[in-house]
Formats: sequence, structure tokens, C-alpha cells
Amino acid sequence: MLAAALGVVATPAVAVADSGTTATVRGELVHVWAEGAEGHHAEGADDATRLSWVATAAGAVRVPAEQVADVPSGATVELTVGRPVEDEASADGIDPARTVLESDVLAPPPAPDVEPQPAPRGGLTNEVTVVLVAPAGTDPDGTQLRDVVATVDGPVARYWSEQSGGAITLGVTARHGWVRTTAGCADPQALWDEVAASVGFTAGPGRHLVLRLSGEAAGLPACSYALAQVGTSPASGGRVYVRDGGASVLAHELGHNFGLGHSSGEQCDGAVEGGTCRTAGYRDYYDVMGASWAQLGSLNAVQAAALGVLPGEAQRTVSVGEGATGVTLAPLAGGTGLRALRLVDAEGVAYWLEFRAATGRDAWLGTRDNVYRLDAGVLLRRAGQFPDTSLLLDGTPGPAGRWESDLQFALPAGIPVPLSEGDFTVTVRSVDGSGAVLEVVPAARPATAAAAVDTGSGGGSAPGRGAPVAPAADAPQGNGVAAEAADEPEPAPAPVVHIAVPRATLSLEPVADTSSSAGGLLLPVAGTVLGGSALLLVRVLRRHRLRG
Repeated sequence: MLAAALGVVATPAVAVADSGTTATVRGELVHVWAEGAEGHHAEGADDATRLSWVATAAGAVRVPAEQVADVPSGATVELTVGRPVEDEASADGIDPARTVLESDVLAPPPAPDVEPQPAPRGGLTNEVTVVLVAPAGTDPDGTQLRDVVATVDGPVARYWSEQSGGAITLGVTARHGWVRTTAGCADPQALWDEVAASVGFTAGPGRHLVLRLSGEAAGLPACSYALAQVGTSPASGGRVYVRDGGASVLAHELGHNFGLGHSSGEQCDGAVEGGTCRTAGYRDYYDVMGASWAQLGSLNAVQAAALGVLPGEAQRTVSVGEGATGVTLAPLAGGTGLRALRLVDAEGVAYWLEFRAATGRDAWLGTRDNVYRLDAGVLLRRAGQFPDTSLLLDGTPGPAGRWESDLQFALPAGIPVPLSEGDFTVTVRSVDGSGAVLEVVPAARPATAAAAVDTGSGGGSAPGRGAPVAPAADAPQGNGVAAEAADEPEPAPAPVVHIAVPRATLSLEPVADTSSSAGGLLLPVAGTVLGGSALLLVRVLRRHRLRG
């Protein structure tokens, strides 16, 4: 749905009219997601906020996200707005939204470039400008520019080059020490614009502006843990700010610039799908687009396919109506052979199977660095909608009361697992270090025409099949920013946020001493939607979504 394509760029609020009057605003629609703070593990937290703005020549006018949820980010719109609306975002220091009374889409978003193009210098496809920034109300801290640059040029660049087969080659082409701004976090667009003007950054394809904020920003009410524009492809470019300089956080936010949403988890009460379920943002600890922690595992098959970097020979598709088939999956991190099996059900929803072995980038699964005791084995995911574009399903489901302590999701061997109300039955026949043997039995009926739901890597979630409670606004499409979903009832598809695992029910302490630089999670918890290019903001808390 169009909400998945929302672009978000936070823009400054403009006083278009006094309270109680109406005004007409024209400009680019921007959607943003706010990602939460690290270290917060509040049980039941799911504070998801999506924000939307109209970016005008004079600034930004915020409008209720649910009223423009079906308009893609980057579209040119003309809105008649009325009275201010106080909401969760305004309580956090963001200017109030204005009620939309009338709306008109004047022009669709500009068509994005499909493929990354080599940048002018050094053969890079993606040029990164790094700036240390002290927003209004803060002072510089002890962060060293060289350390942030080394992280981007080192582990972050290696990760994306490796996972894209060399299609994404990024590096720092400009670096700037501390810049003090008059803009604060309450207006991310103004913050980015001020820094861009100060350092001479020009936006464009494959060009990224990365701000490392002072640690003092954590004390400001409107400062998210991380915020990133969500692009349409690796060539989109985009802007990012982070309060943490870790490789996993930077790689995650750049992933949003490349057009990726979140890798989240879905858990159902005693079932792989169906019944009482919840979508838990960021609850995919294997993947960079899930929880941010010490390990940067292989990009999962759903996200790799969405990014267009999963080679044709590495994947196979089986549809409803085909005959039973046996498949041997090679390790996802192995880089060779058949590594992903895509199942397309009768409604066009895509399920993906991959084999995680303790090898290559996933070697940590077999070491003391696997502090959360994640399974090696066959993992099952379903393609979703923003902000949760990838949903890891629990292959060994337990009761709802044990959800928080359950991070073991691999499919068991020898047990048939029905999917999509019987459209497929998957059985893991055997698993060893070299591969996993699967048997897939599709339903006999032919697949129905549902191309609109899934056209390759994507695929929305079918109602009644454990689908996510709400589409995520942290979606990459368009030039938008992802935002987290709001409290029930959810007004419109809104992006989710990195969800923190409650420390009260799950020990987050390492199994043993680990050499990892960060044994604990950095779970951006959810968000705010801003505008122009999709922004992913992460907040401190989010409530788990529970569905009956």
C-alpha cells in the first residue's frame, strides 16, 4: 500500500495561521520515523510515533500522519489545514500538527534512480560526509572525529560492500569537526539544513550526510537515538543523525537511506502463525536492520532481495499449485550456492527460508559472542510492510507468557510446519554445517492473482495469517522517513521501532565473557515520522503489539 512508500523528512514547523483558523499549504510531503534510545528495556513498551510534514519554501507544516498515510512521500501536495492537534509528538517537544480539511496531490514523487552510480571520487557509489554536531542546548563531548570516520570507512563500508556483492561501495569523502547549531532536535530538517550549509554539503544521488550528535543531546526531549531518511534505492542518498557511533547503528541507519525498513519479529501464542500474535519491532537479532548490537550478521534474504543484491542463482521460488519439492540450502553467509527459498502463497504473500550456519559473517553463532543464544539453523521470514518489511517467525513457538525470554526461532528438524493456512507445509529433514535439506509441499490449488501484493522480494501480510498489526511507516520507498506506529487503535499504517527486550524477563547479560565491544543491545524503540525522504527516528519505548 502507498503508506509503505511514504517519504519522510522532518521539516521546521511554520506558523501558517493562528489557532482556530484555516490556511492552504503547498509543498513536498515528508514522512518520518523516530527510533528510540539505547538501554531502555521497559516491559510492554511500544511507543511508536509517525510524523508527517508538508515541506514548504518557508518551512514545514506538520499534519496528522494518519490523514496522509496513503500519499507517498516526495509527492507534491496542496492541503487546507485547520486547528492544531495535540498528540504524543507535540508532548515531546515537536510542534503541533494541523488538521487536514482538504487535500490534493499535485504531482507524484520523482522517479528514483534504480542502480547506484559510481561517485566522482575513488570509484565509490556512495559518498559520506561526517560531521560532529552540538545541537542547540548542548556542548561538544569527547567524541573524536577520526573514530567516527574510521567506523564508517572500516566495518560499515566492509559490511555493505560484502552484503551487496560490491554493488555498494561507500566511504567518507568529507569530514568536519564540531559544528554548533542554532537548530535543535525538535526540527530535524532545520538541523540538517543548517549543518549542510555550514559544511557545504550538497544533496544528490549516492550522497549521505551523517551527523554524530553530542552525547548531551540525550537530555533533550526531542532528540531521538537515531534518525534517518528512508530512500528508494542505494542510489538515493540521504541524511542521518545518530547519538551513538557504533558500527551496527551507523550501518542500520544507512540501510534506511538505501531503502530498507526494519527486520522485526512475529510471535504467536503456541503457533508459527495465527491466533493471538504480536509484531515486535527490531526483534531480529541476526540482521542489521533489526536490533543494533555487537554482531553484524548476514543481511537476511528478505532485505537482500528488496535491495536487489540477492543473486538469481542464490534464490529459488516455489508457488502454490506446484508439486512437492526437495531443496538443499547452503549457508547464507557462505556466499555460494542456493541460499534462499521463496514461497509465494495463494494471495501473493512471500515467505523466505534461509539457513544460518556458524560460518563466515555468521561465525559468531558458534562462539561466546552469541550472548543471546540465537539458533543456528533454518529461519523463516515473511515479507511485510513498513516499518516491518521483514518479519522473523518463531519456528518453535511457545505460550505468550514466555515471549519475552524466547529468542530461539529456528525451525525444528523432522516436524512439518504449515504456512499460510495450509498453502505450504515445510519440513526440515536434516541440518549440518554444510547445508539444510528441506521438503516443501505446496497446496494443490493454483495461486490466485495477487501480483499487487508481492512482486518479487516484497509481499504484504495477508489478514488473518499473523500479519503485522500495522504497516510500518519506517519504510524506505519514496523520499520519506520511517515512523513508529501509534497506540491502539492504530489510525493508519505506521512504522515500528526497534523494540527493547525487557530485562526483567530476559537476561541480557552475556552467556560468558565476550570480546565483543558491546554485549548488550541498542534497541531503537520507535518513532516519529518526519518528511521528504523517509526518516527513521528511534525512541526510547514502544508497546508490543498484541493481536487476537
